[in-house]
Amino acid sequence: MHMDVASAMVEGAELTLRRPVSSLRTHLGCFWSLETTAATRLRTLPDACTTLTVELSEGAPPECFLVGPRLTSAERVPAVGQVFFGVRLLPGVAFVLSGIPVHRLTERRTRLAAVLPEDAPRFEKFLAKAQTVEDRFDVLEEFLVQRLVGMHIDSRVERALKGIEDSAGQIRMAQLARECRISPRHLHRLMRKWVGFAPKRLARIMRFQAVLKRMETEPPGNSRGVAADLGYFDQAHLTNEMMQFVRASPARIVAHRVADFSKTRCE
Repeated sequence: MHMDVASAMVEGAELTLRRPVSSLRTHLGCFWSLETTAATRLRTLPDACTTLTVELSEGAPPECFLVGPRLTSAERVPAVGQVFFGVRLLPGVAFVLSGIPVHRLTERRTRLAAVLPEDAPRFEKFLAKAQTVEDRFDVLEEFLVQRLVGMHIDSRVERALKGIEDSAGQIRMAQLARECRISPRHLHRLMRKWVGFAPKRLARIMRFQAVLKRMETEPPGNSRGVAADLGYFDQAHLTNEMMQFVRASPARIVAHRVADFSKTRCE
């Protein structure tokens, strides 16, 4: 299972990407790094992944955060000359890493030291010594190898994630609970704990991300066909959903190159 759909649109900055080692690929998306310019704009999109992100400013120690899953879009204009790098934790992995129910991280930017008080200071000390992008990726990767290799998310949560992804968010929740062999109420509790969202909300977000992925390859003006294929009532329903999630119509997103939404993927 791989749900490394983009969670951010990056403008005015070049991204450096690196795939994680094979032992981490079921847990992580791509390692990424960027240096900001006066033109840099960062927009995060609704997404079930958590991001481990590091911010570097000249003369200051590294600042490390867990940026939780998002229900809404948000835009940030960072200061010029900052370096941001990090990696996306696929759904369920943030709970494995932190032991904190993910609904407590949702829509929040939490300092890593508050989540892992014993491990974060040593990690940040190693990061401060890393001088190149590759060195920083190496430090981050080793930190995660030590904590994630051999760890697994709950098999029922994994089955639910796969069911939602395979159906592009169109599966009915009663059917999903049956496939996971638990009650809908139990599934709701598990998904909030492991992923941060109720399964119905997650399905809606996954369908939205399926729309973004389709728009990368669809010819312009085919939003009606995309709406029909992905279970929206009509084109107006799709447009309303996009406005809620990204505050932009499908036509505007296409005009801004949907590929820009994909820059945190490894492909």
